[in-house]
Amino acid sequence: MSKLFLILGVLFTAYYIGIIAYAGIHASFAWFWAVLGAVCWLALAVCRVSALQTAFLRIPGWMRAAAGVFLLLGIVVFLAAECCIVSGMVQRVQKSCDYVIVLGAQVRGTRVSRALKQRLDRAAEYLAEHPETTVIVSGGQGSGEDITEAKAMETYLIQAGIEPERIWKEEKSVNTVQNIRFSRALIREKNPVIGIVSNDFHVFRAVHIAKSQGIEAQGLPAPTELFMRPHYMMREGFALVKDLLLGNAVF
Repeated sequence: MSKLFLILGVLFTAYYIGIIAYAGIHASFAWFWAVLGAVCWLALAVCRVSALQTAFLRIPGWMRAAAGVFLLLGIVVFLAAECCIVSGMVQRVQKSCDYVIVLGAQVRGTRVSRALKQRLDRAAEYLAEHPETTVIVSGGQGSGEDITEAKAMETYLIQAGIEPERIWKEEKSVNTVQNIRFSRALIREKNPVIGIVSNDFHVFRAVHIAKSQGIEAQGLPAPTELFMRPHYMMREGFALVKDLLLGNAVF
């Protein structure tokens, strides 16, 4: 068991360092991997230090059992959430979309981030194949952003060859719930066919957030960088559970 904790501790700690090196010190949710690593190192110490083993055994049995049940329940819920996320990653568009909504992501100054570029490239590909489709780029202005995410996305799509008149901007939203709600408010048709473009790990939650707002949307998954995928999927699992509990997303 101690070897397992050692291996996991090394992996989690190394992955945390890799995320910081790759995405920067402010990468959201990166701390989670540092915490996992610390838990593994603590468990390794308990396995190898007799004094810590004695202290652990002094904890009442019912408390250890309750902690084990709670941990097992959490794992089951998390695995169920991950299965839902994976189902969204392989979605395929069933109908030609009247509108596609591109969900915003971080902009560094005026330049789109890697994740946002992947979303925009997927949108540009779809728009090139469906010249009748209008695109709504959705995202306000956050910390470290010199312009709104929507403006940065509009510029990128124009440079990619998409006609400006096909691009509508929604520049007030600060999260996925608002992205979808405010974008839908721009559409006057009663029953349009709507597609939502986001990175593959995010599609399931986005589509079911739309469903909670009475919008039947299709997901258009964009690829995700392989190195960051475990991190994004871990973060997304917690976000999905939170939104389901708050009623922001429904099945």
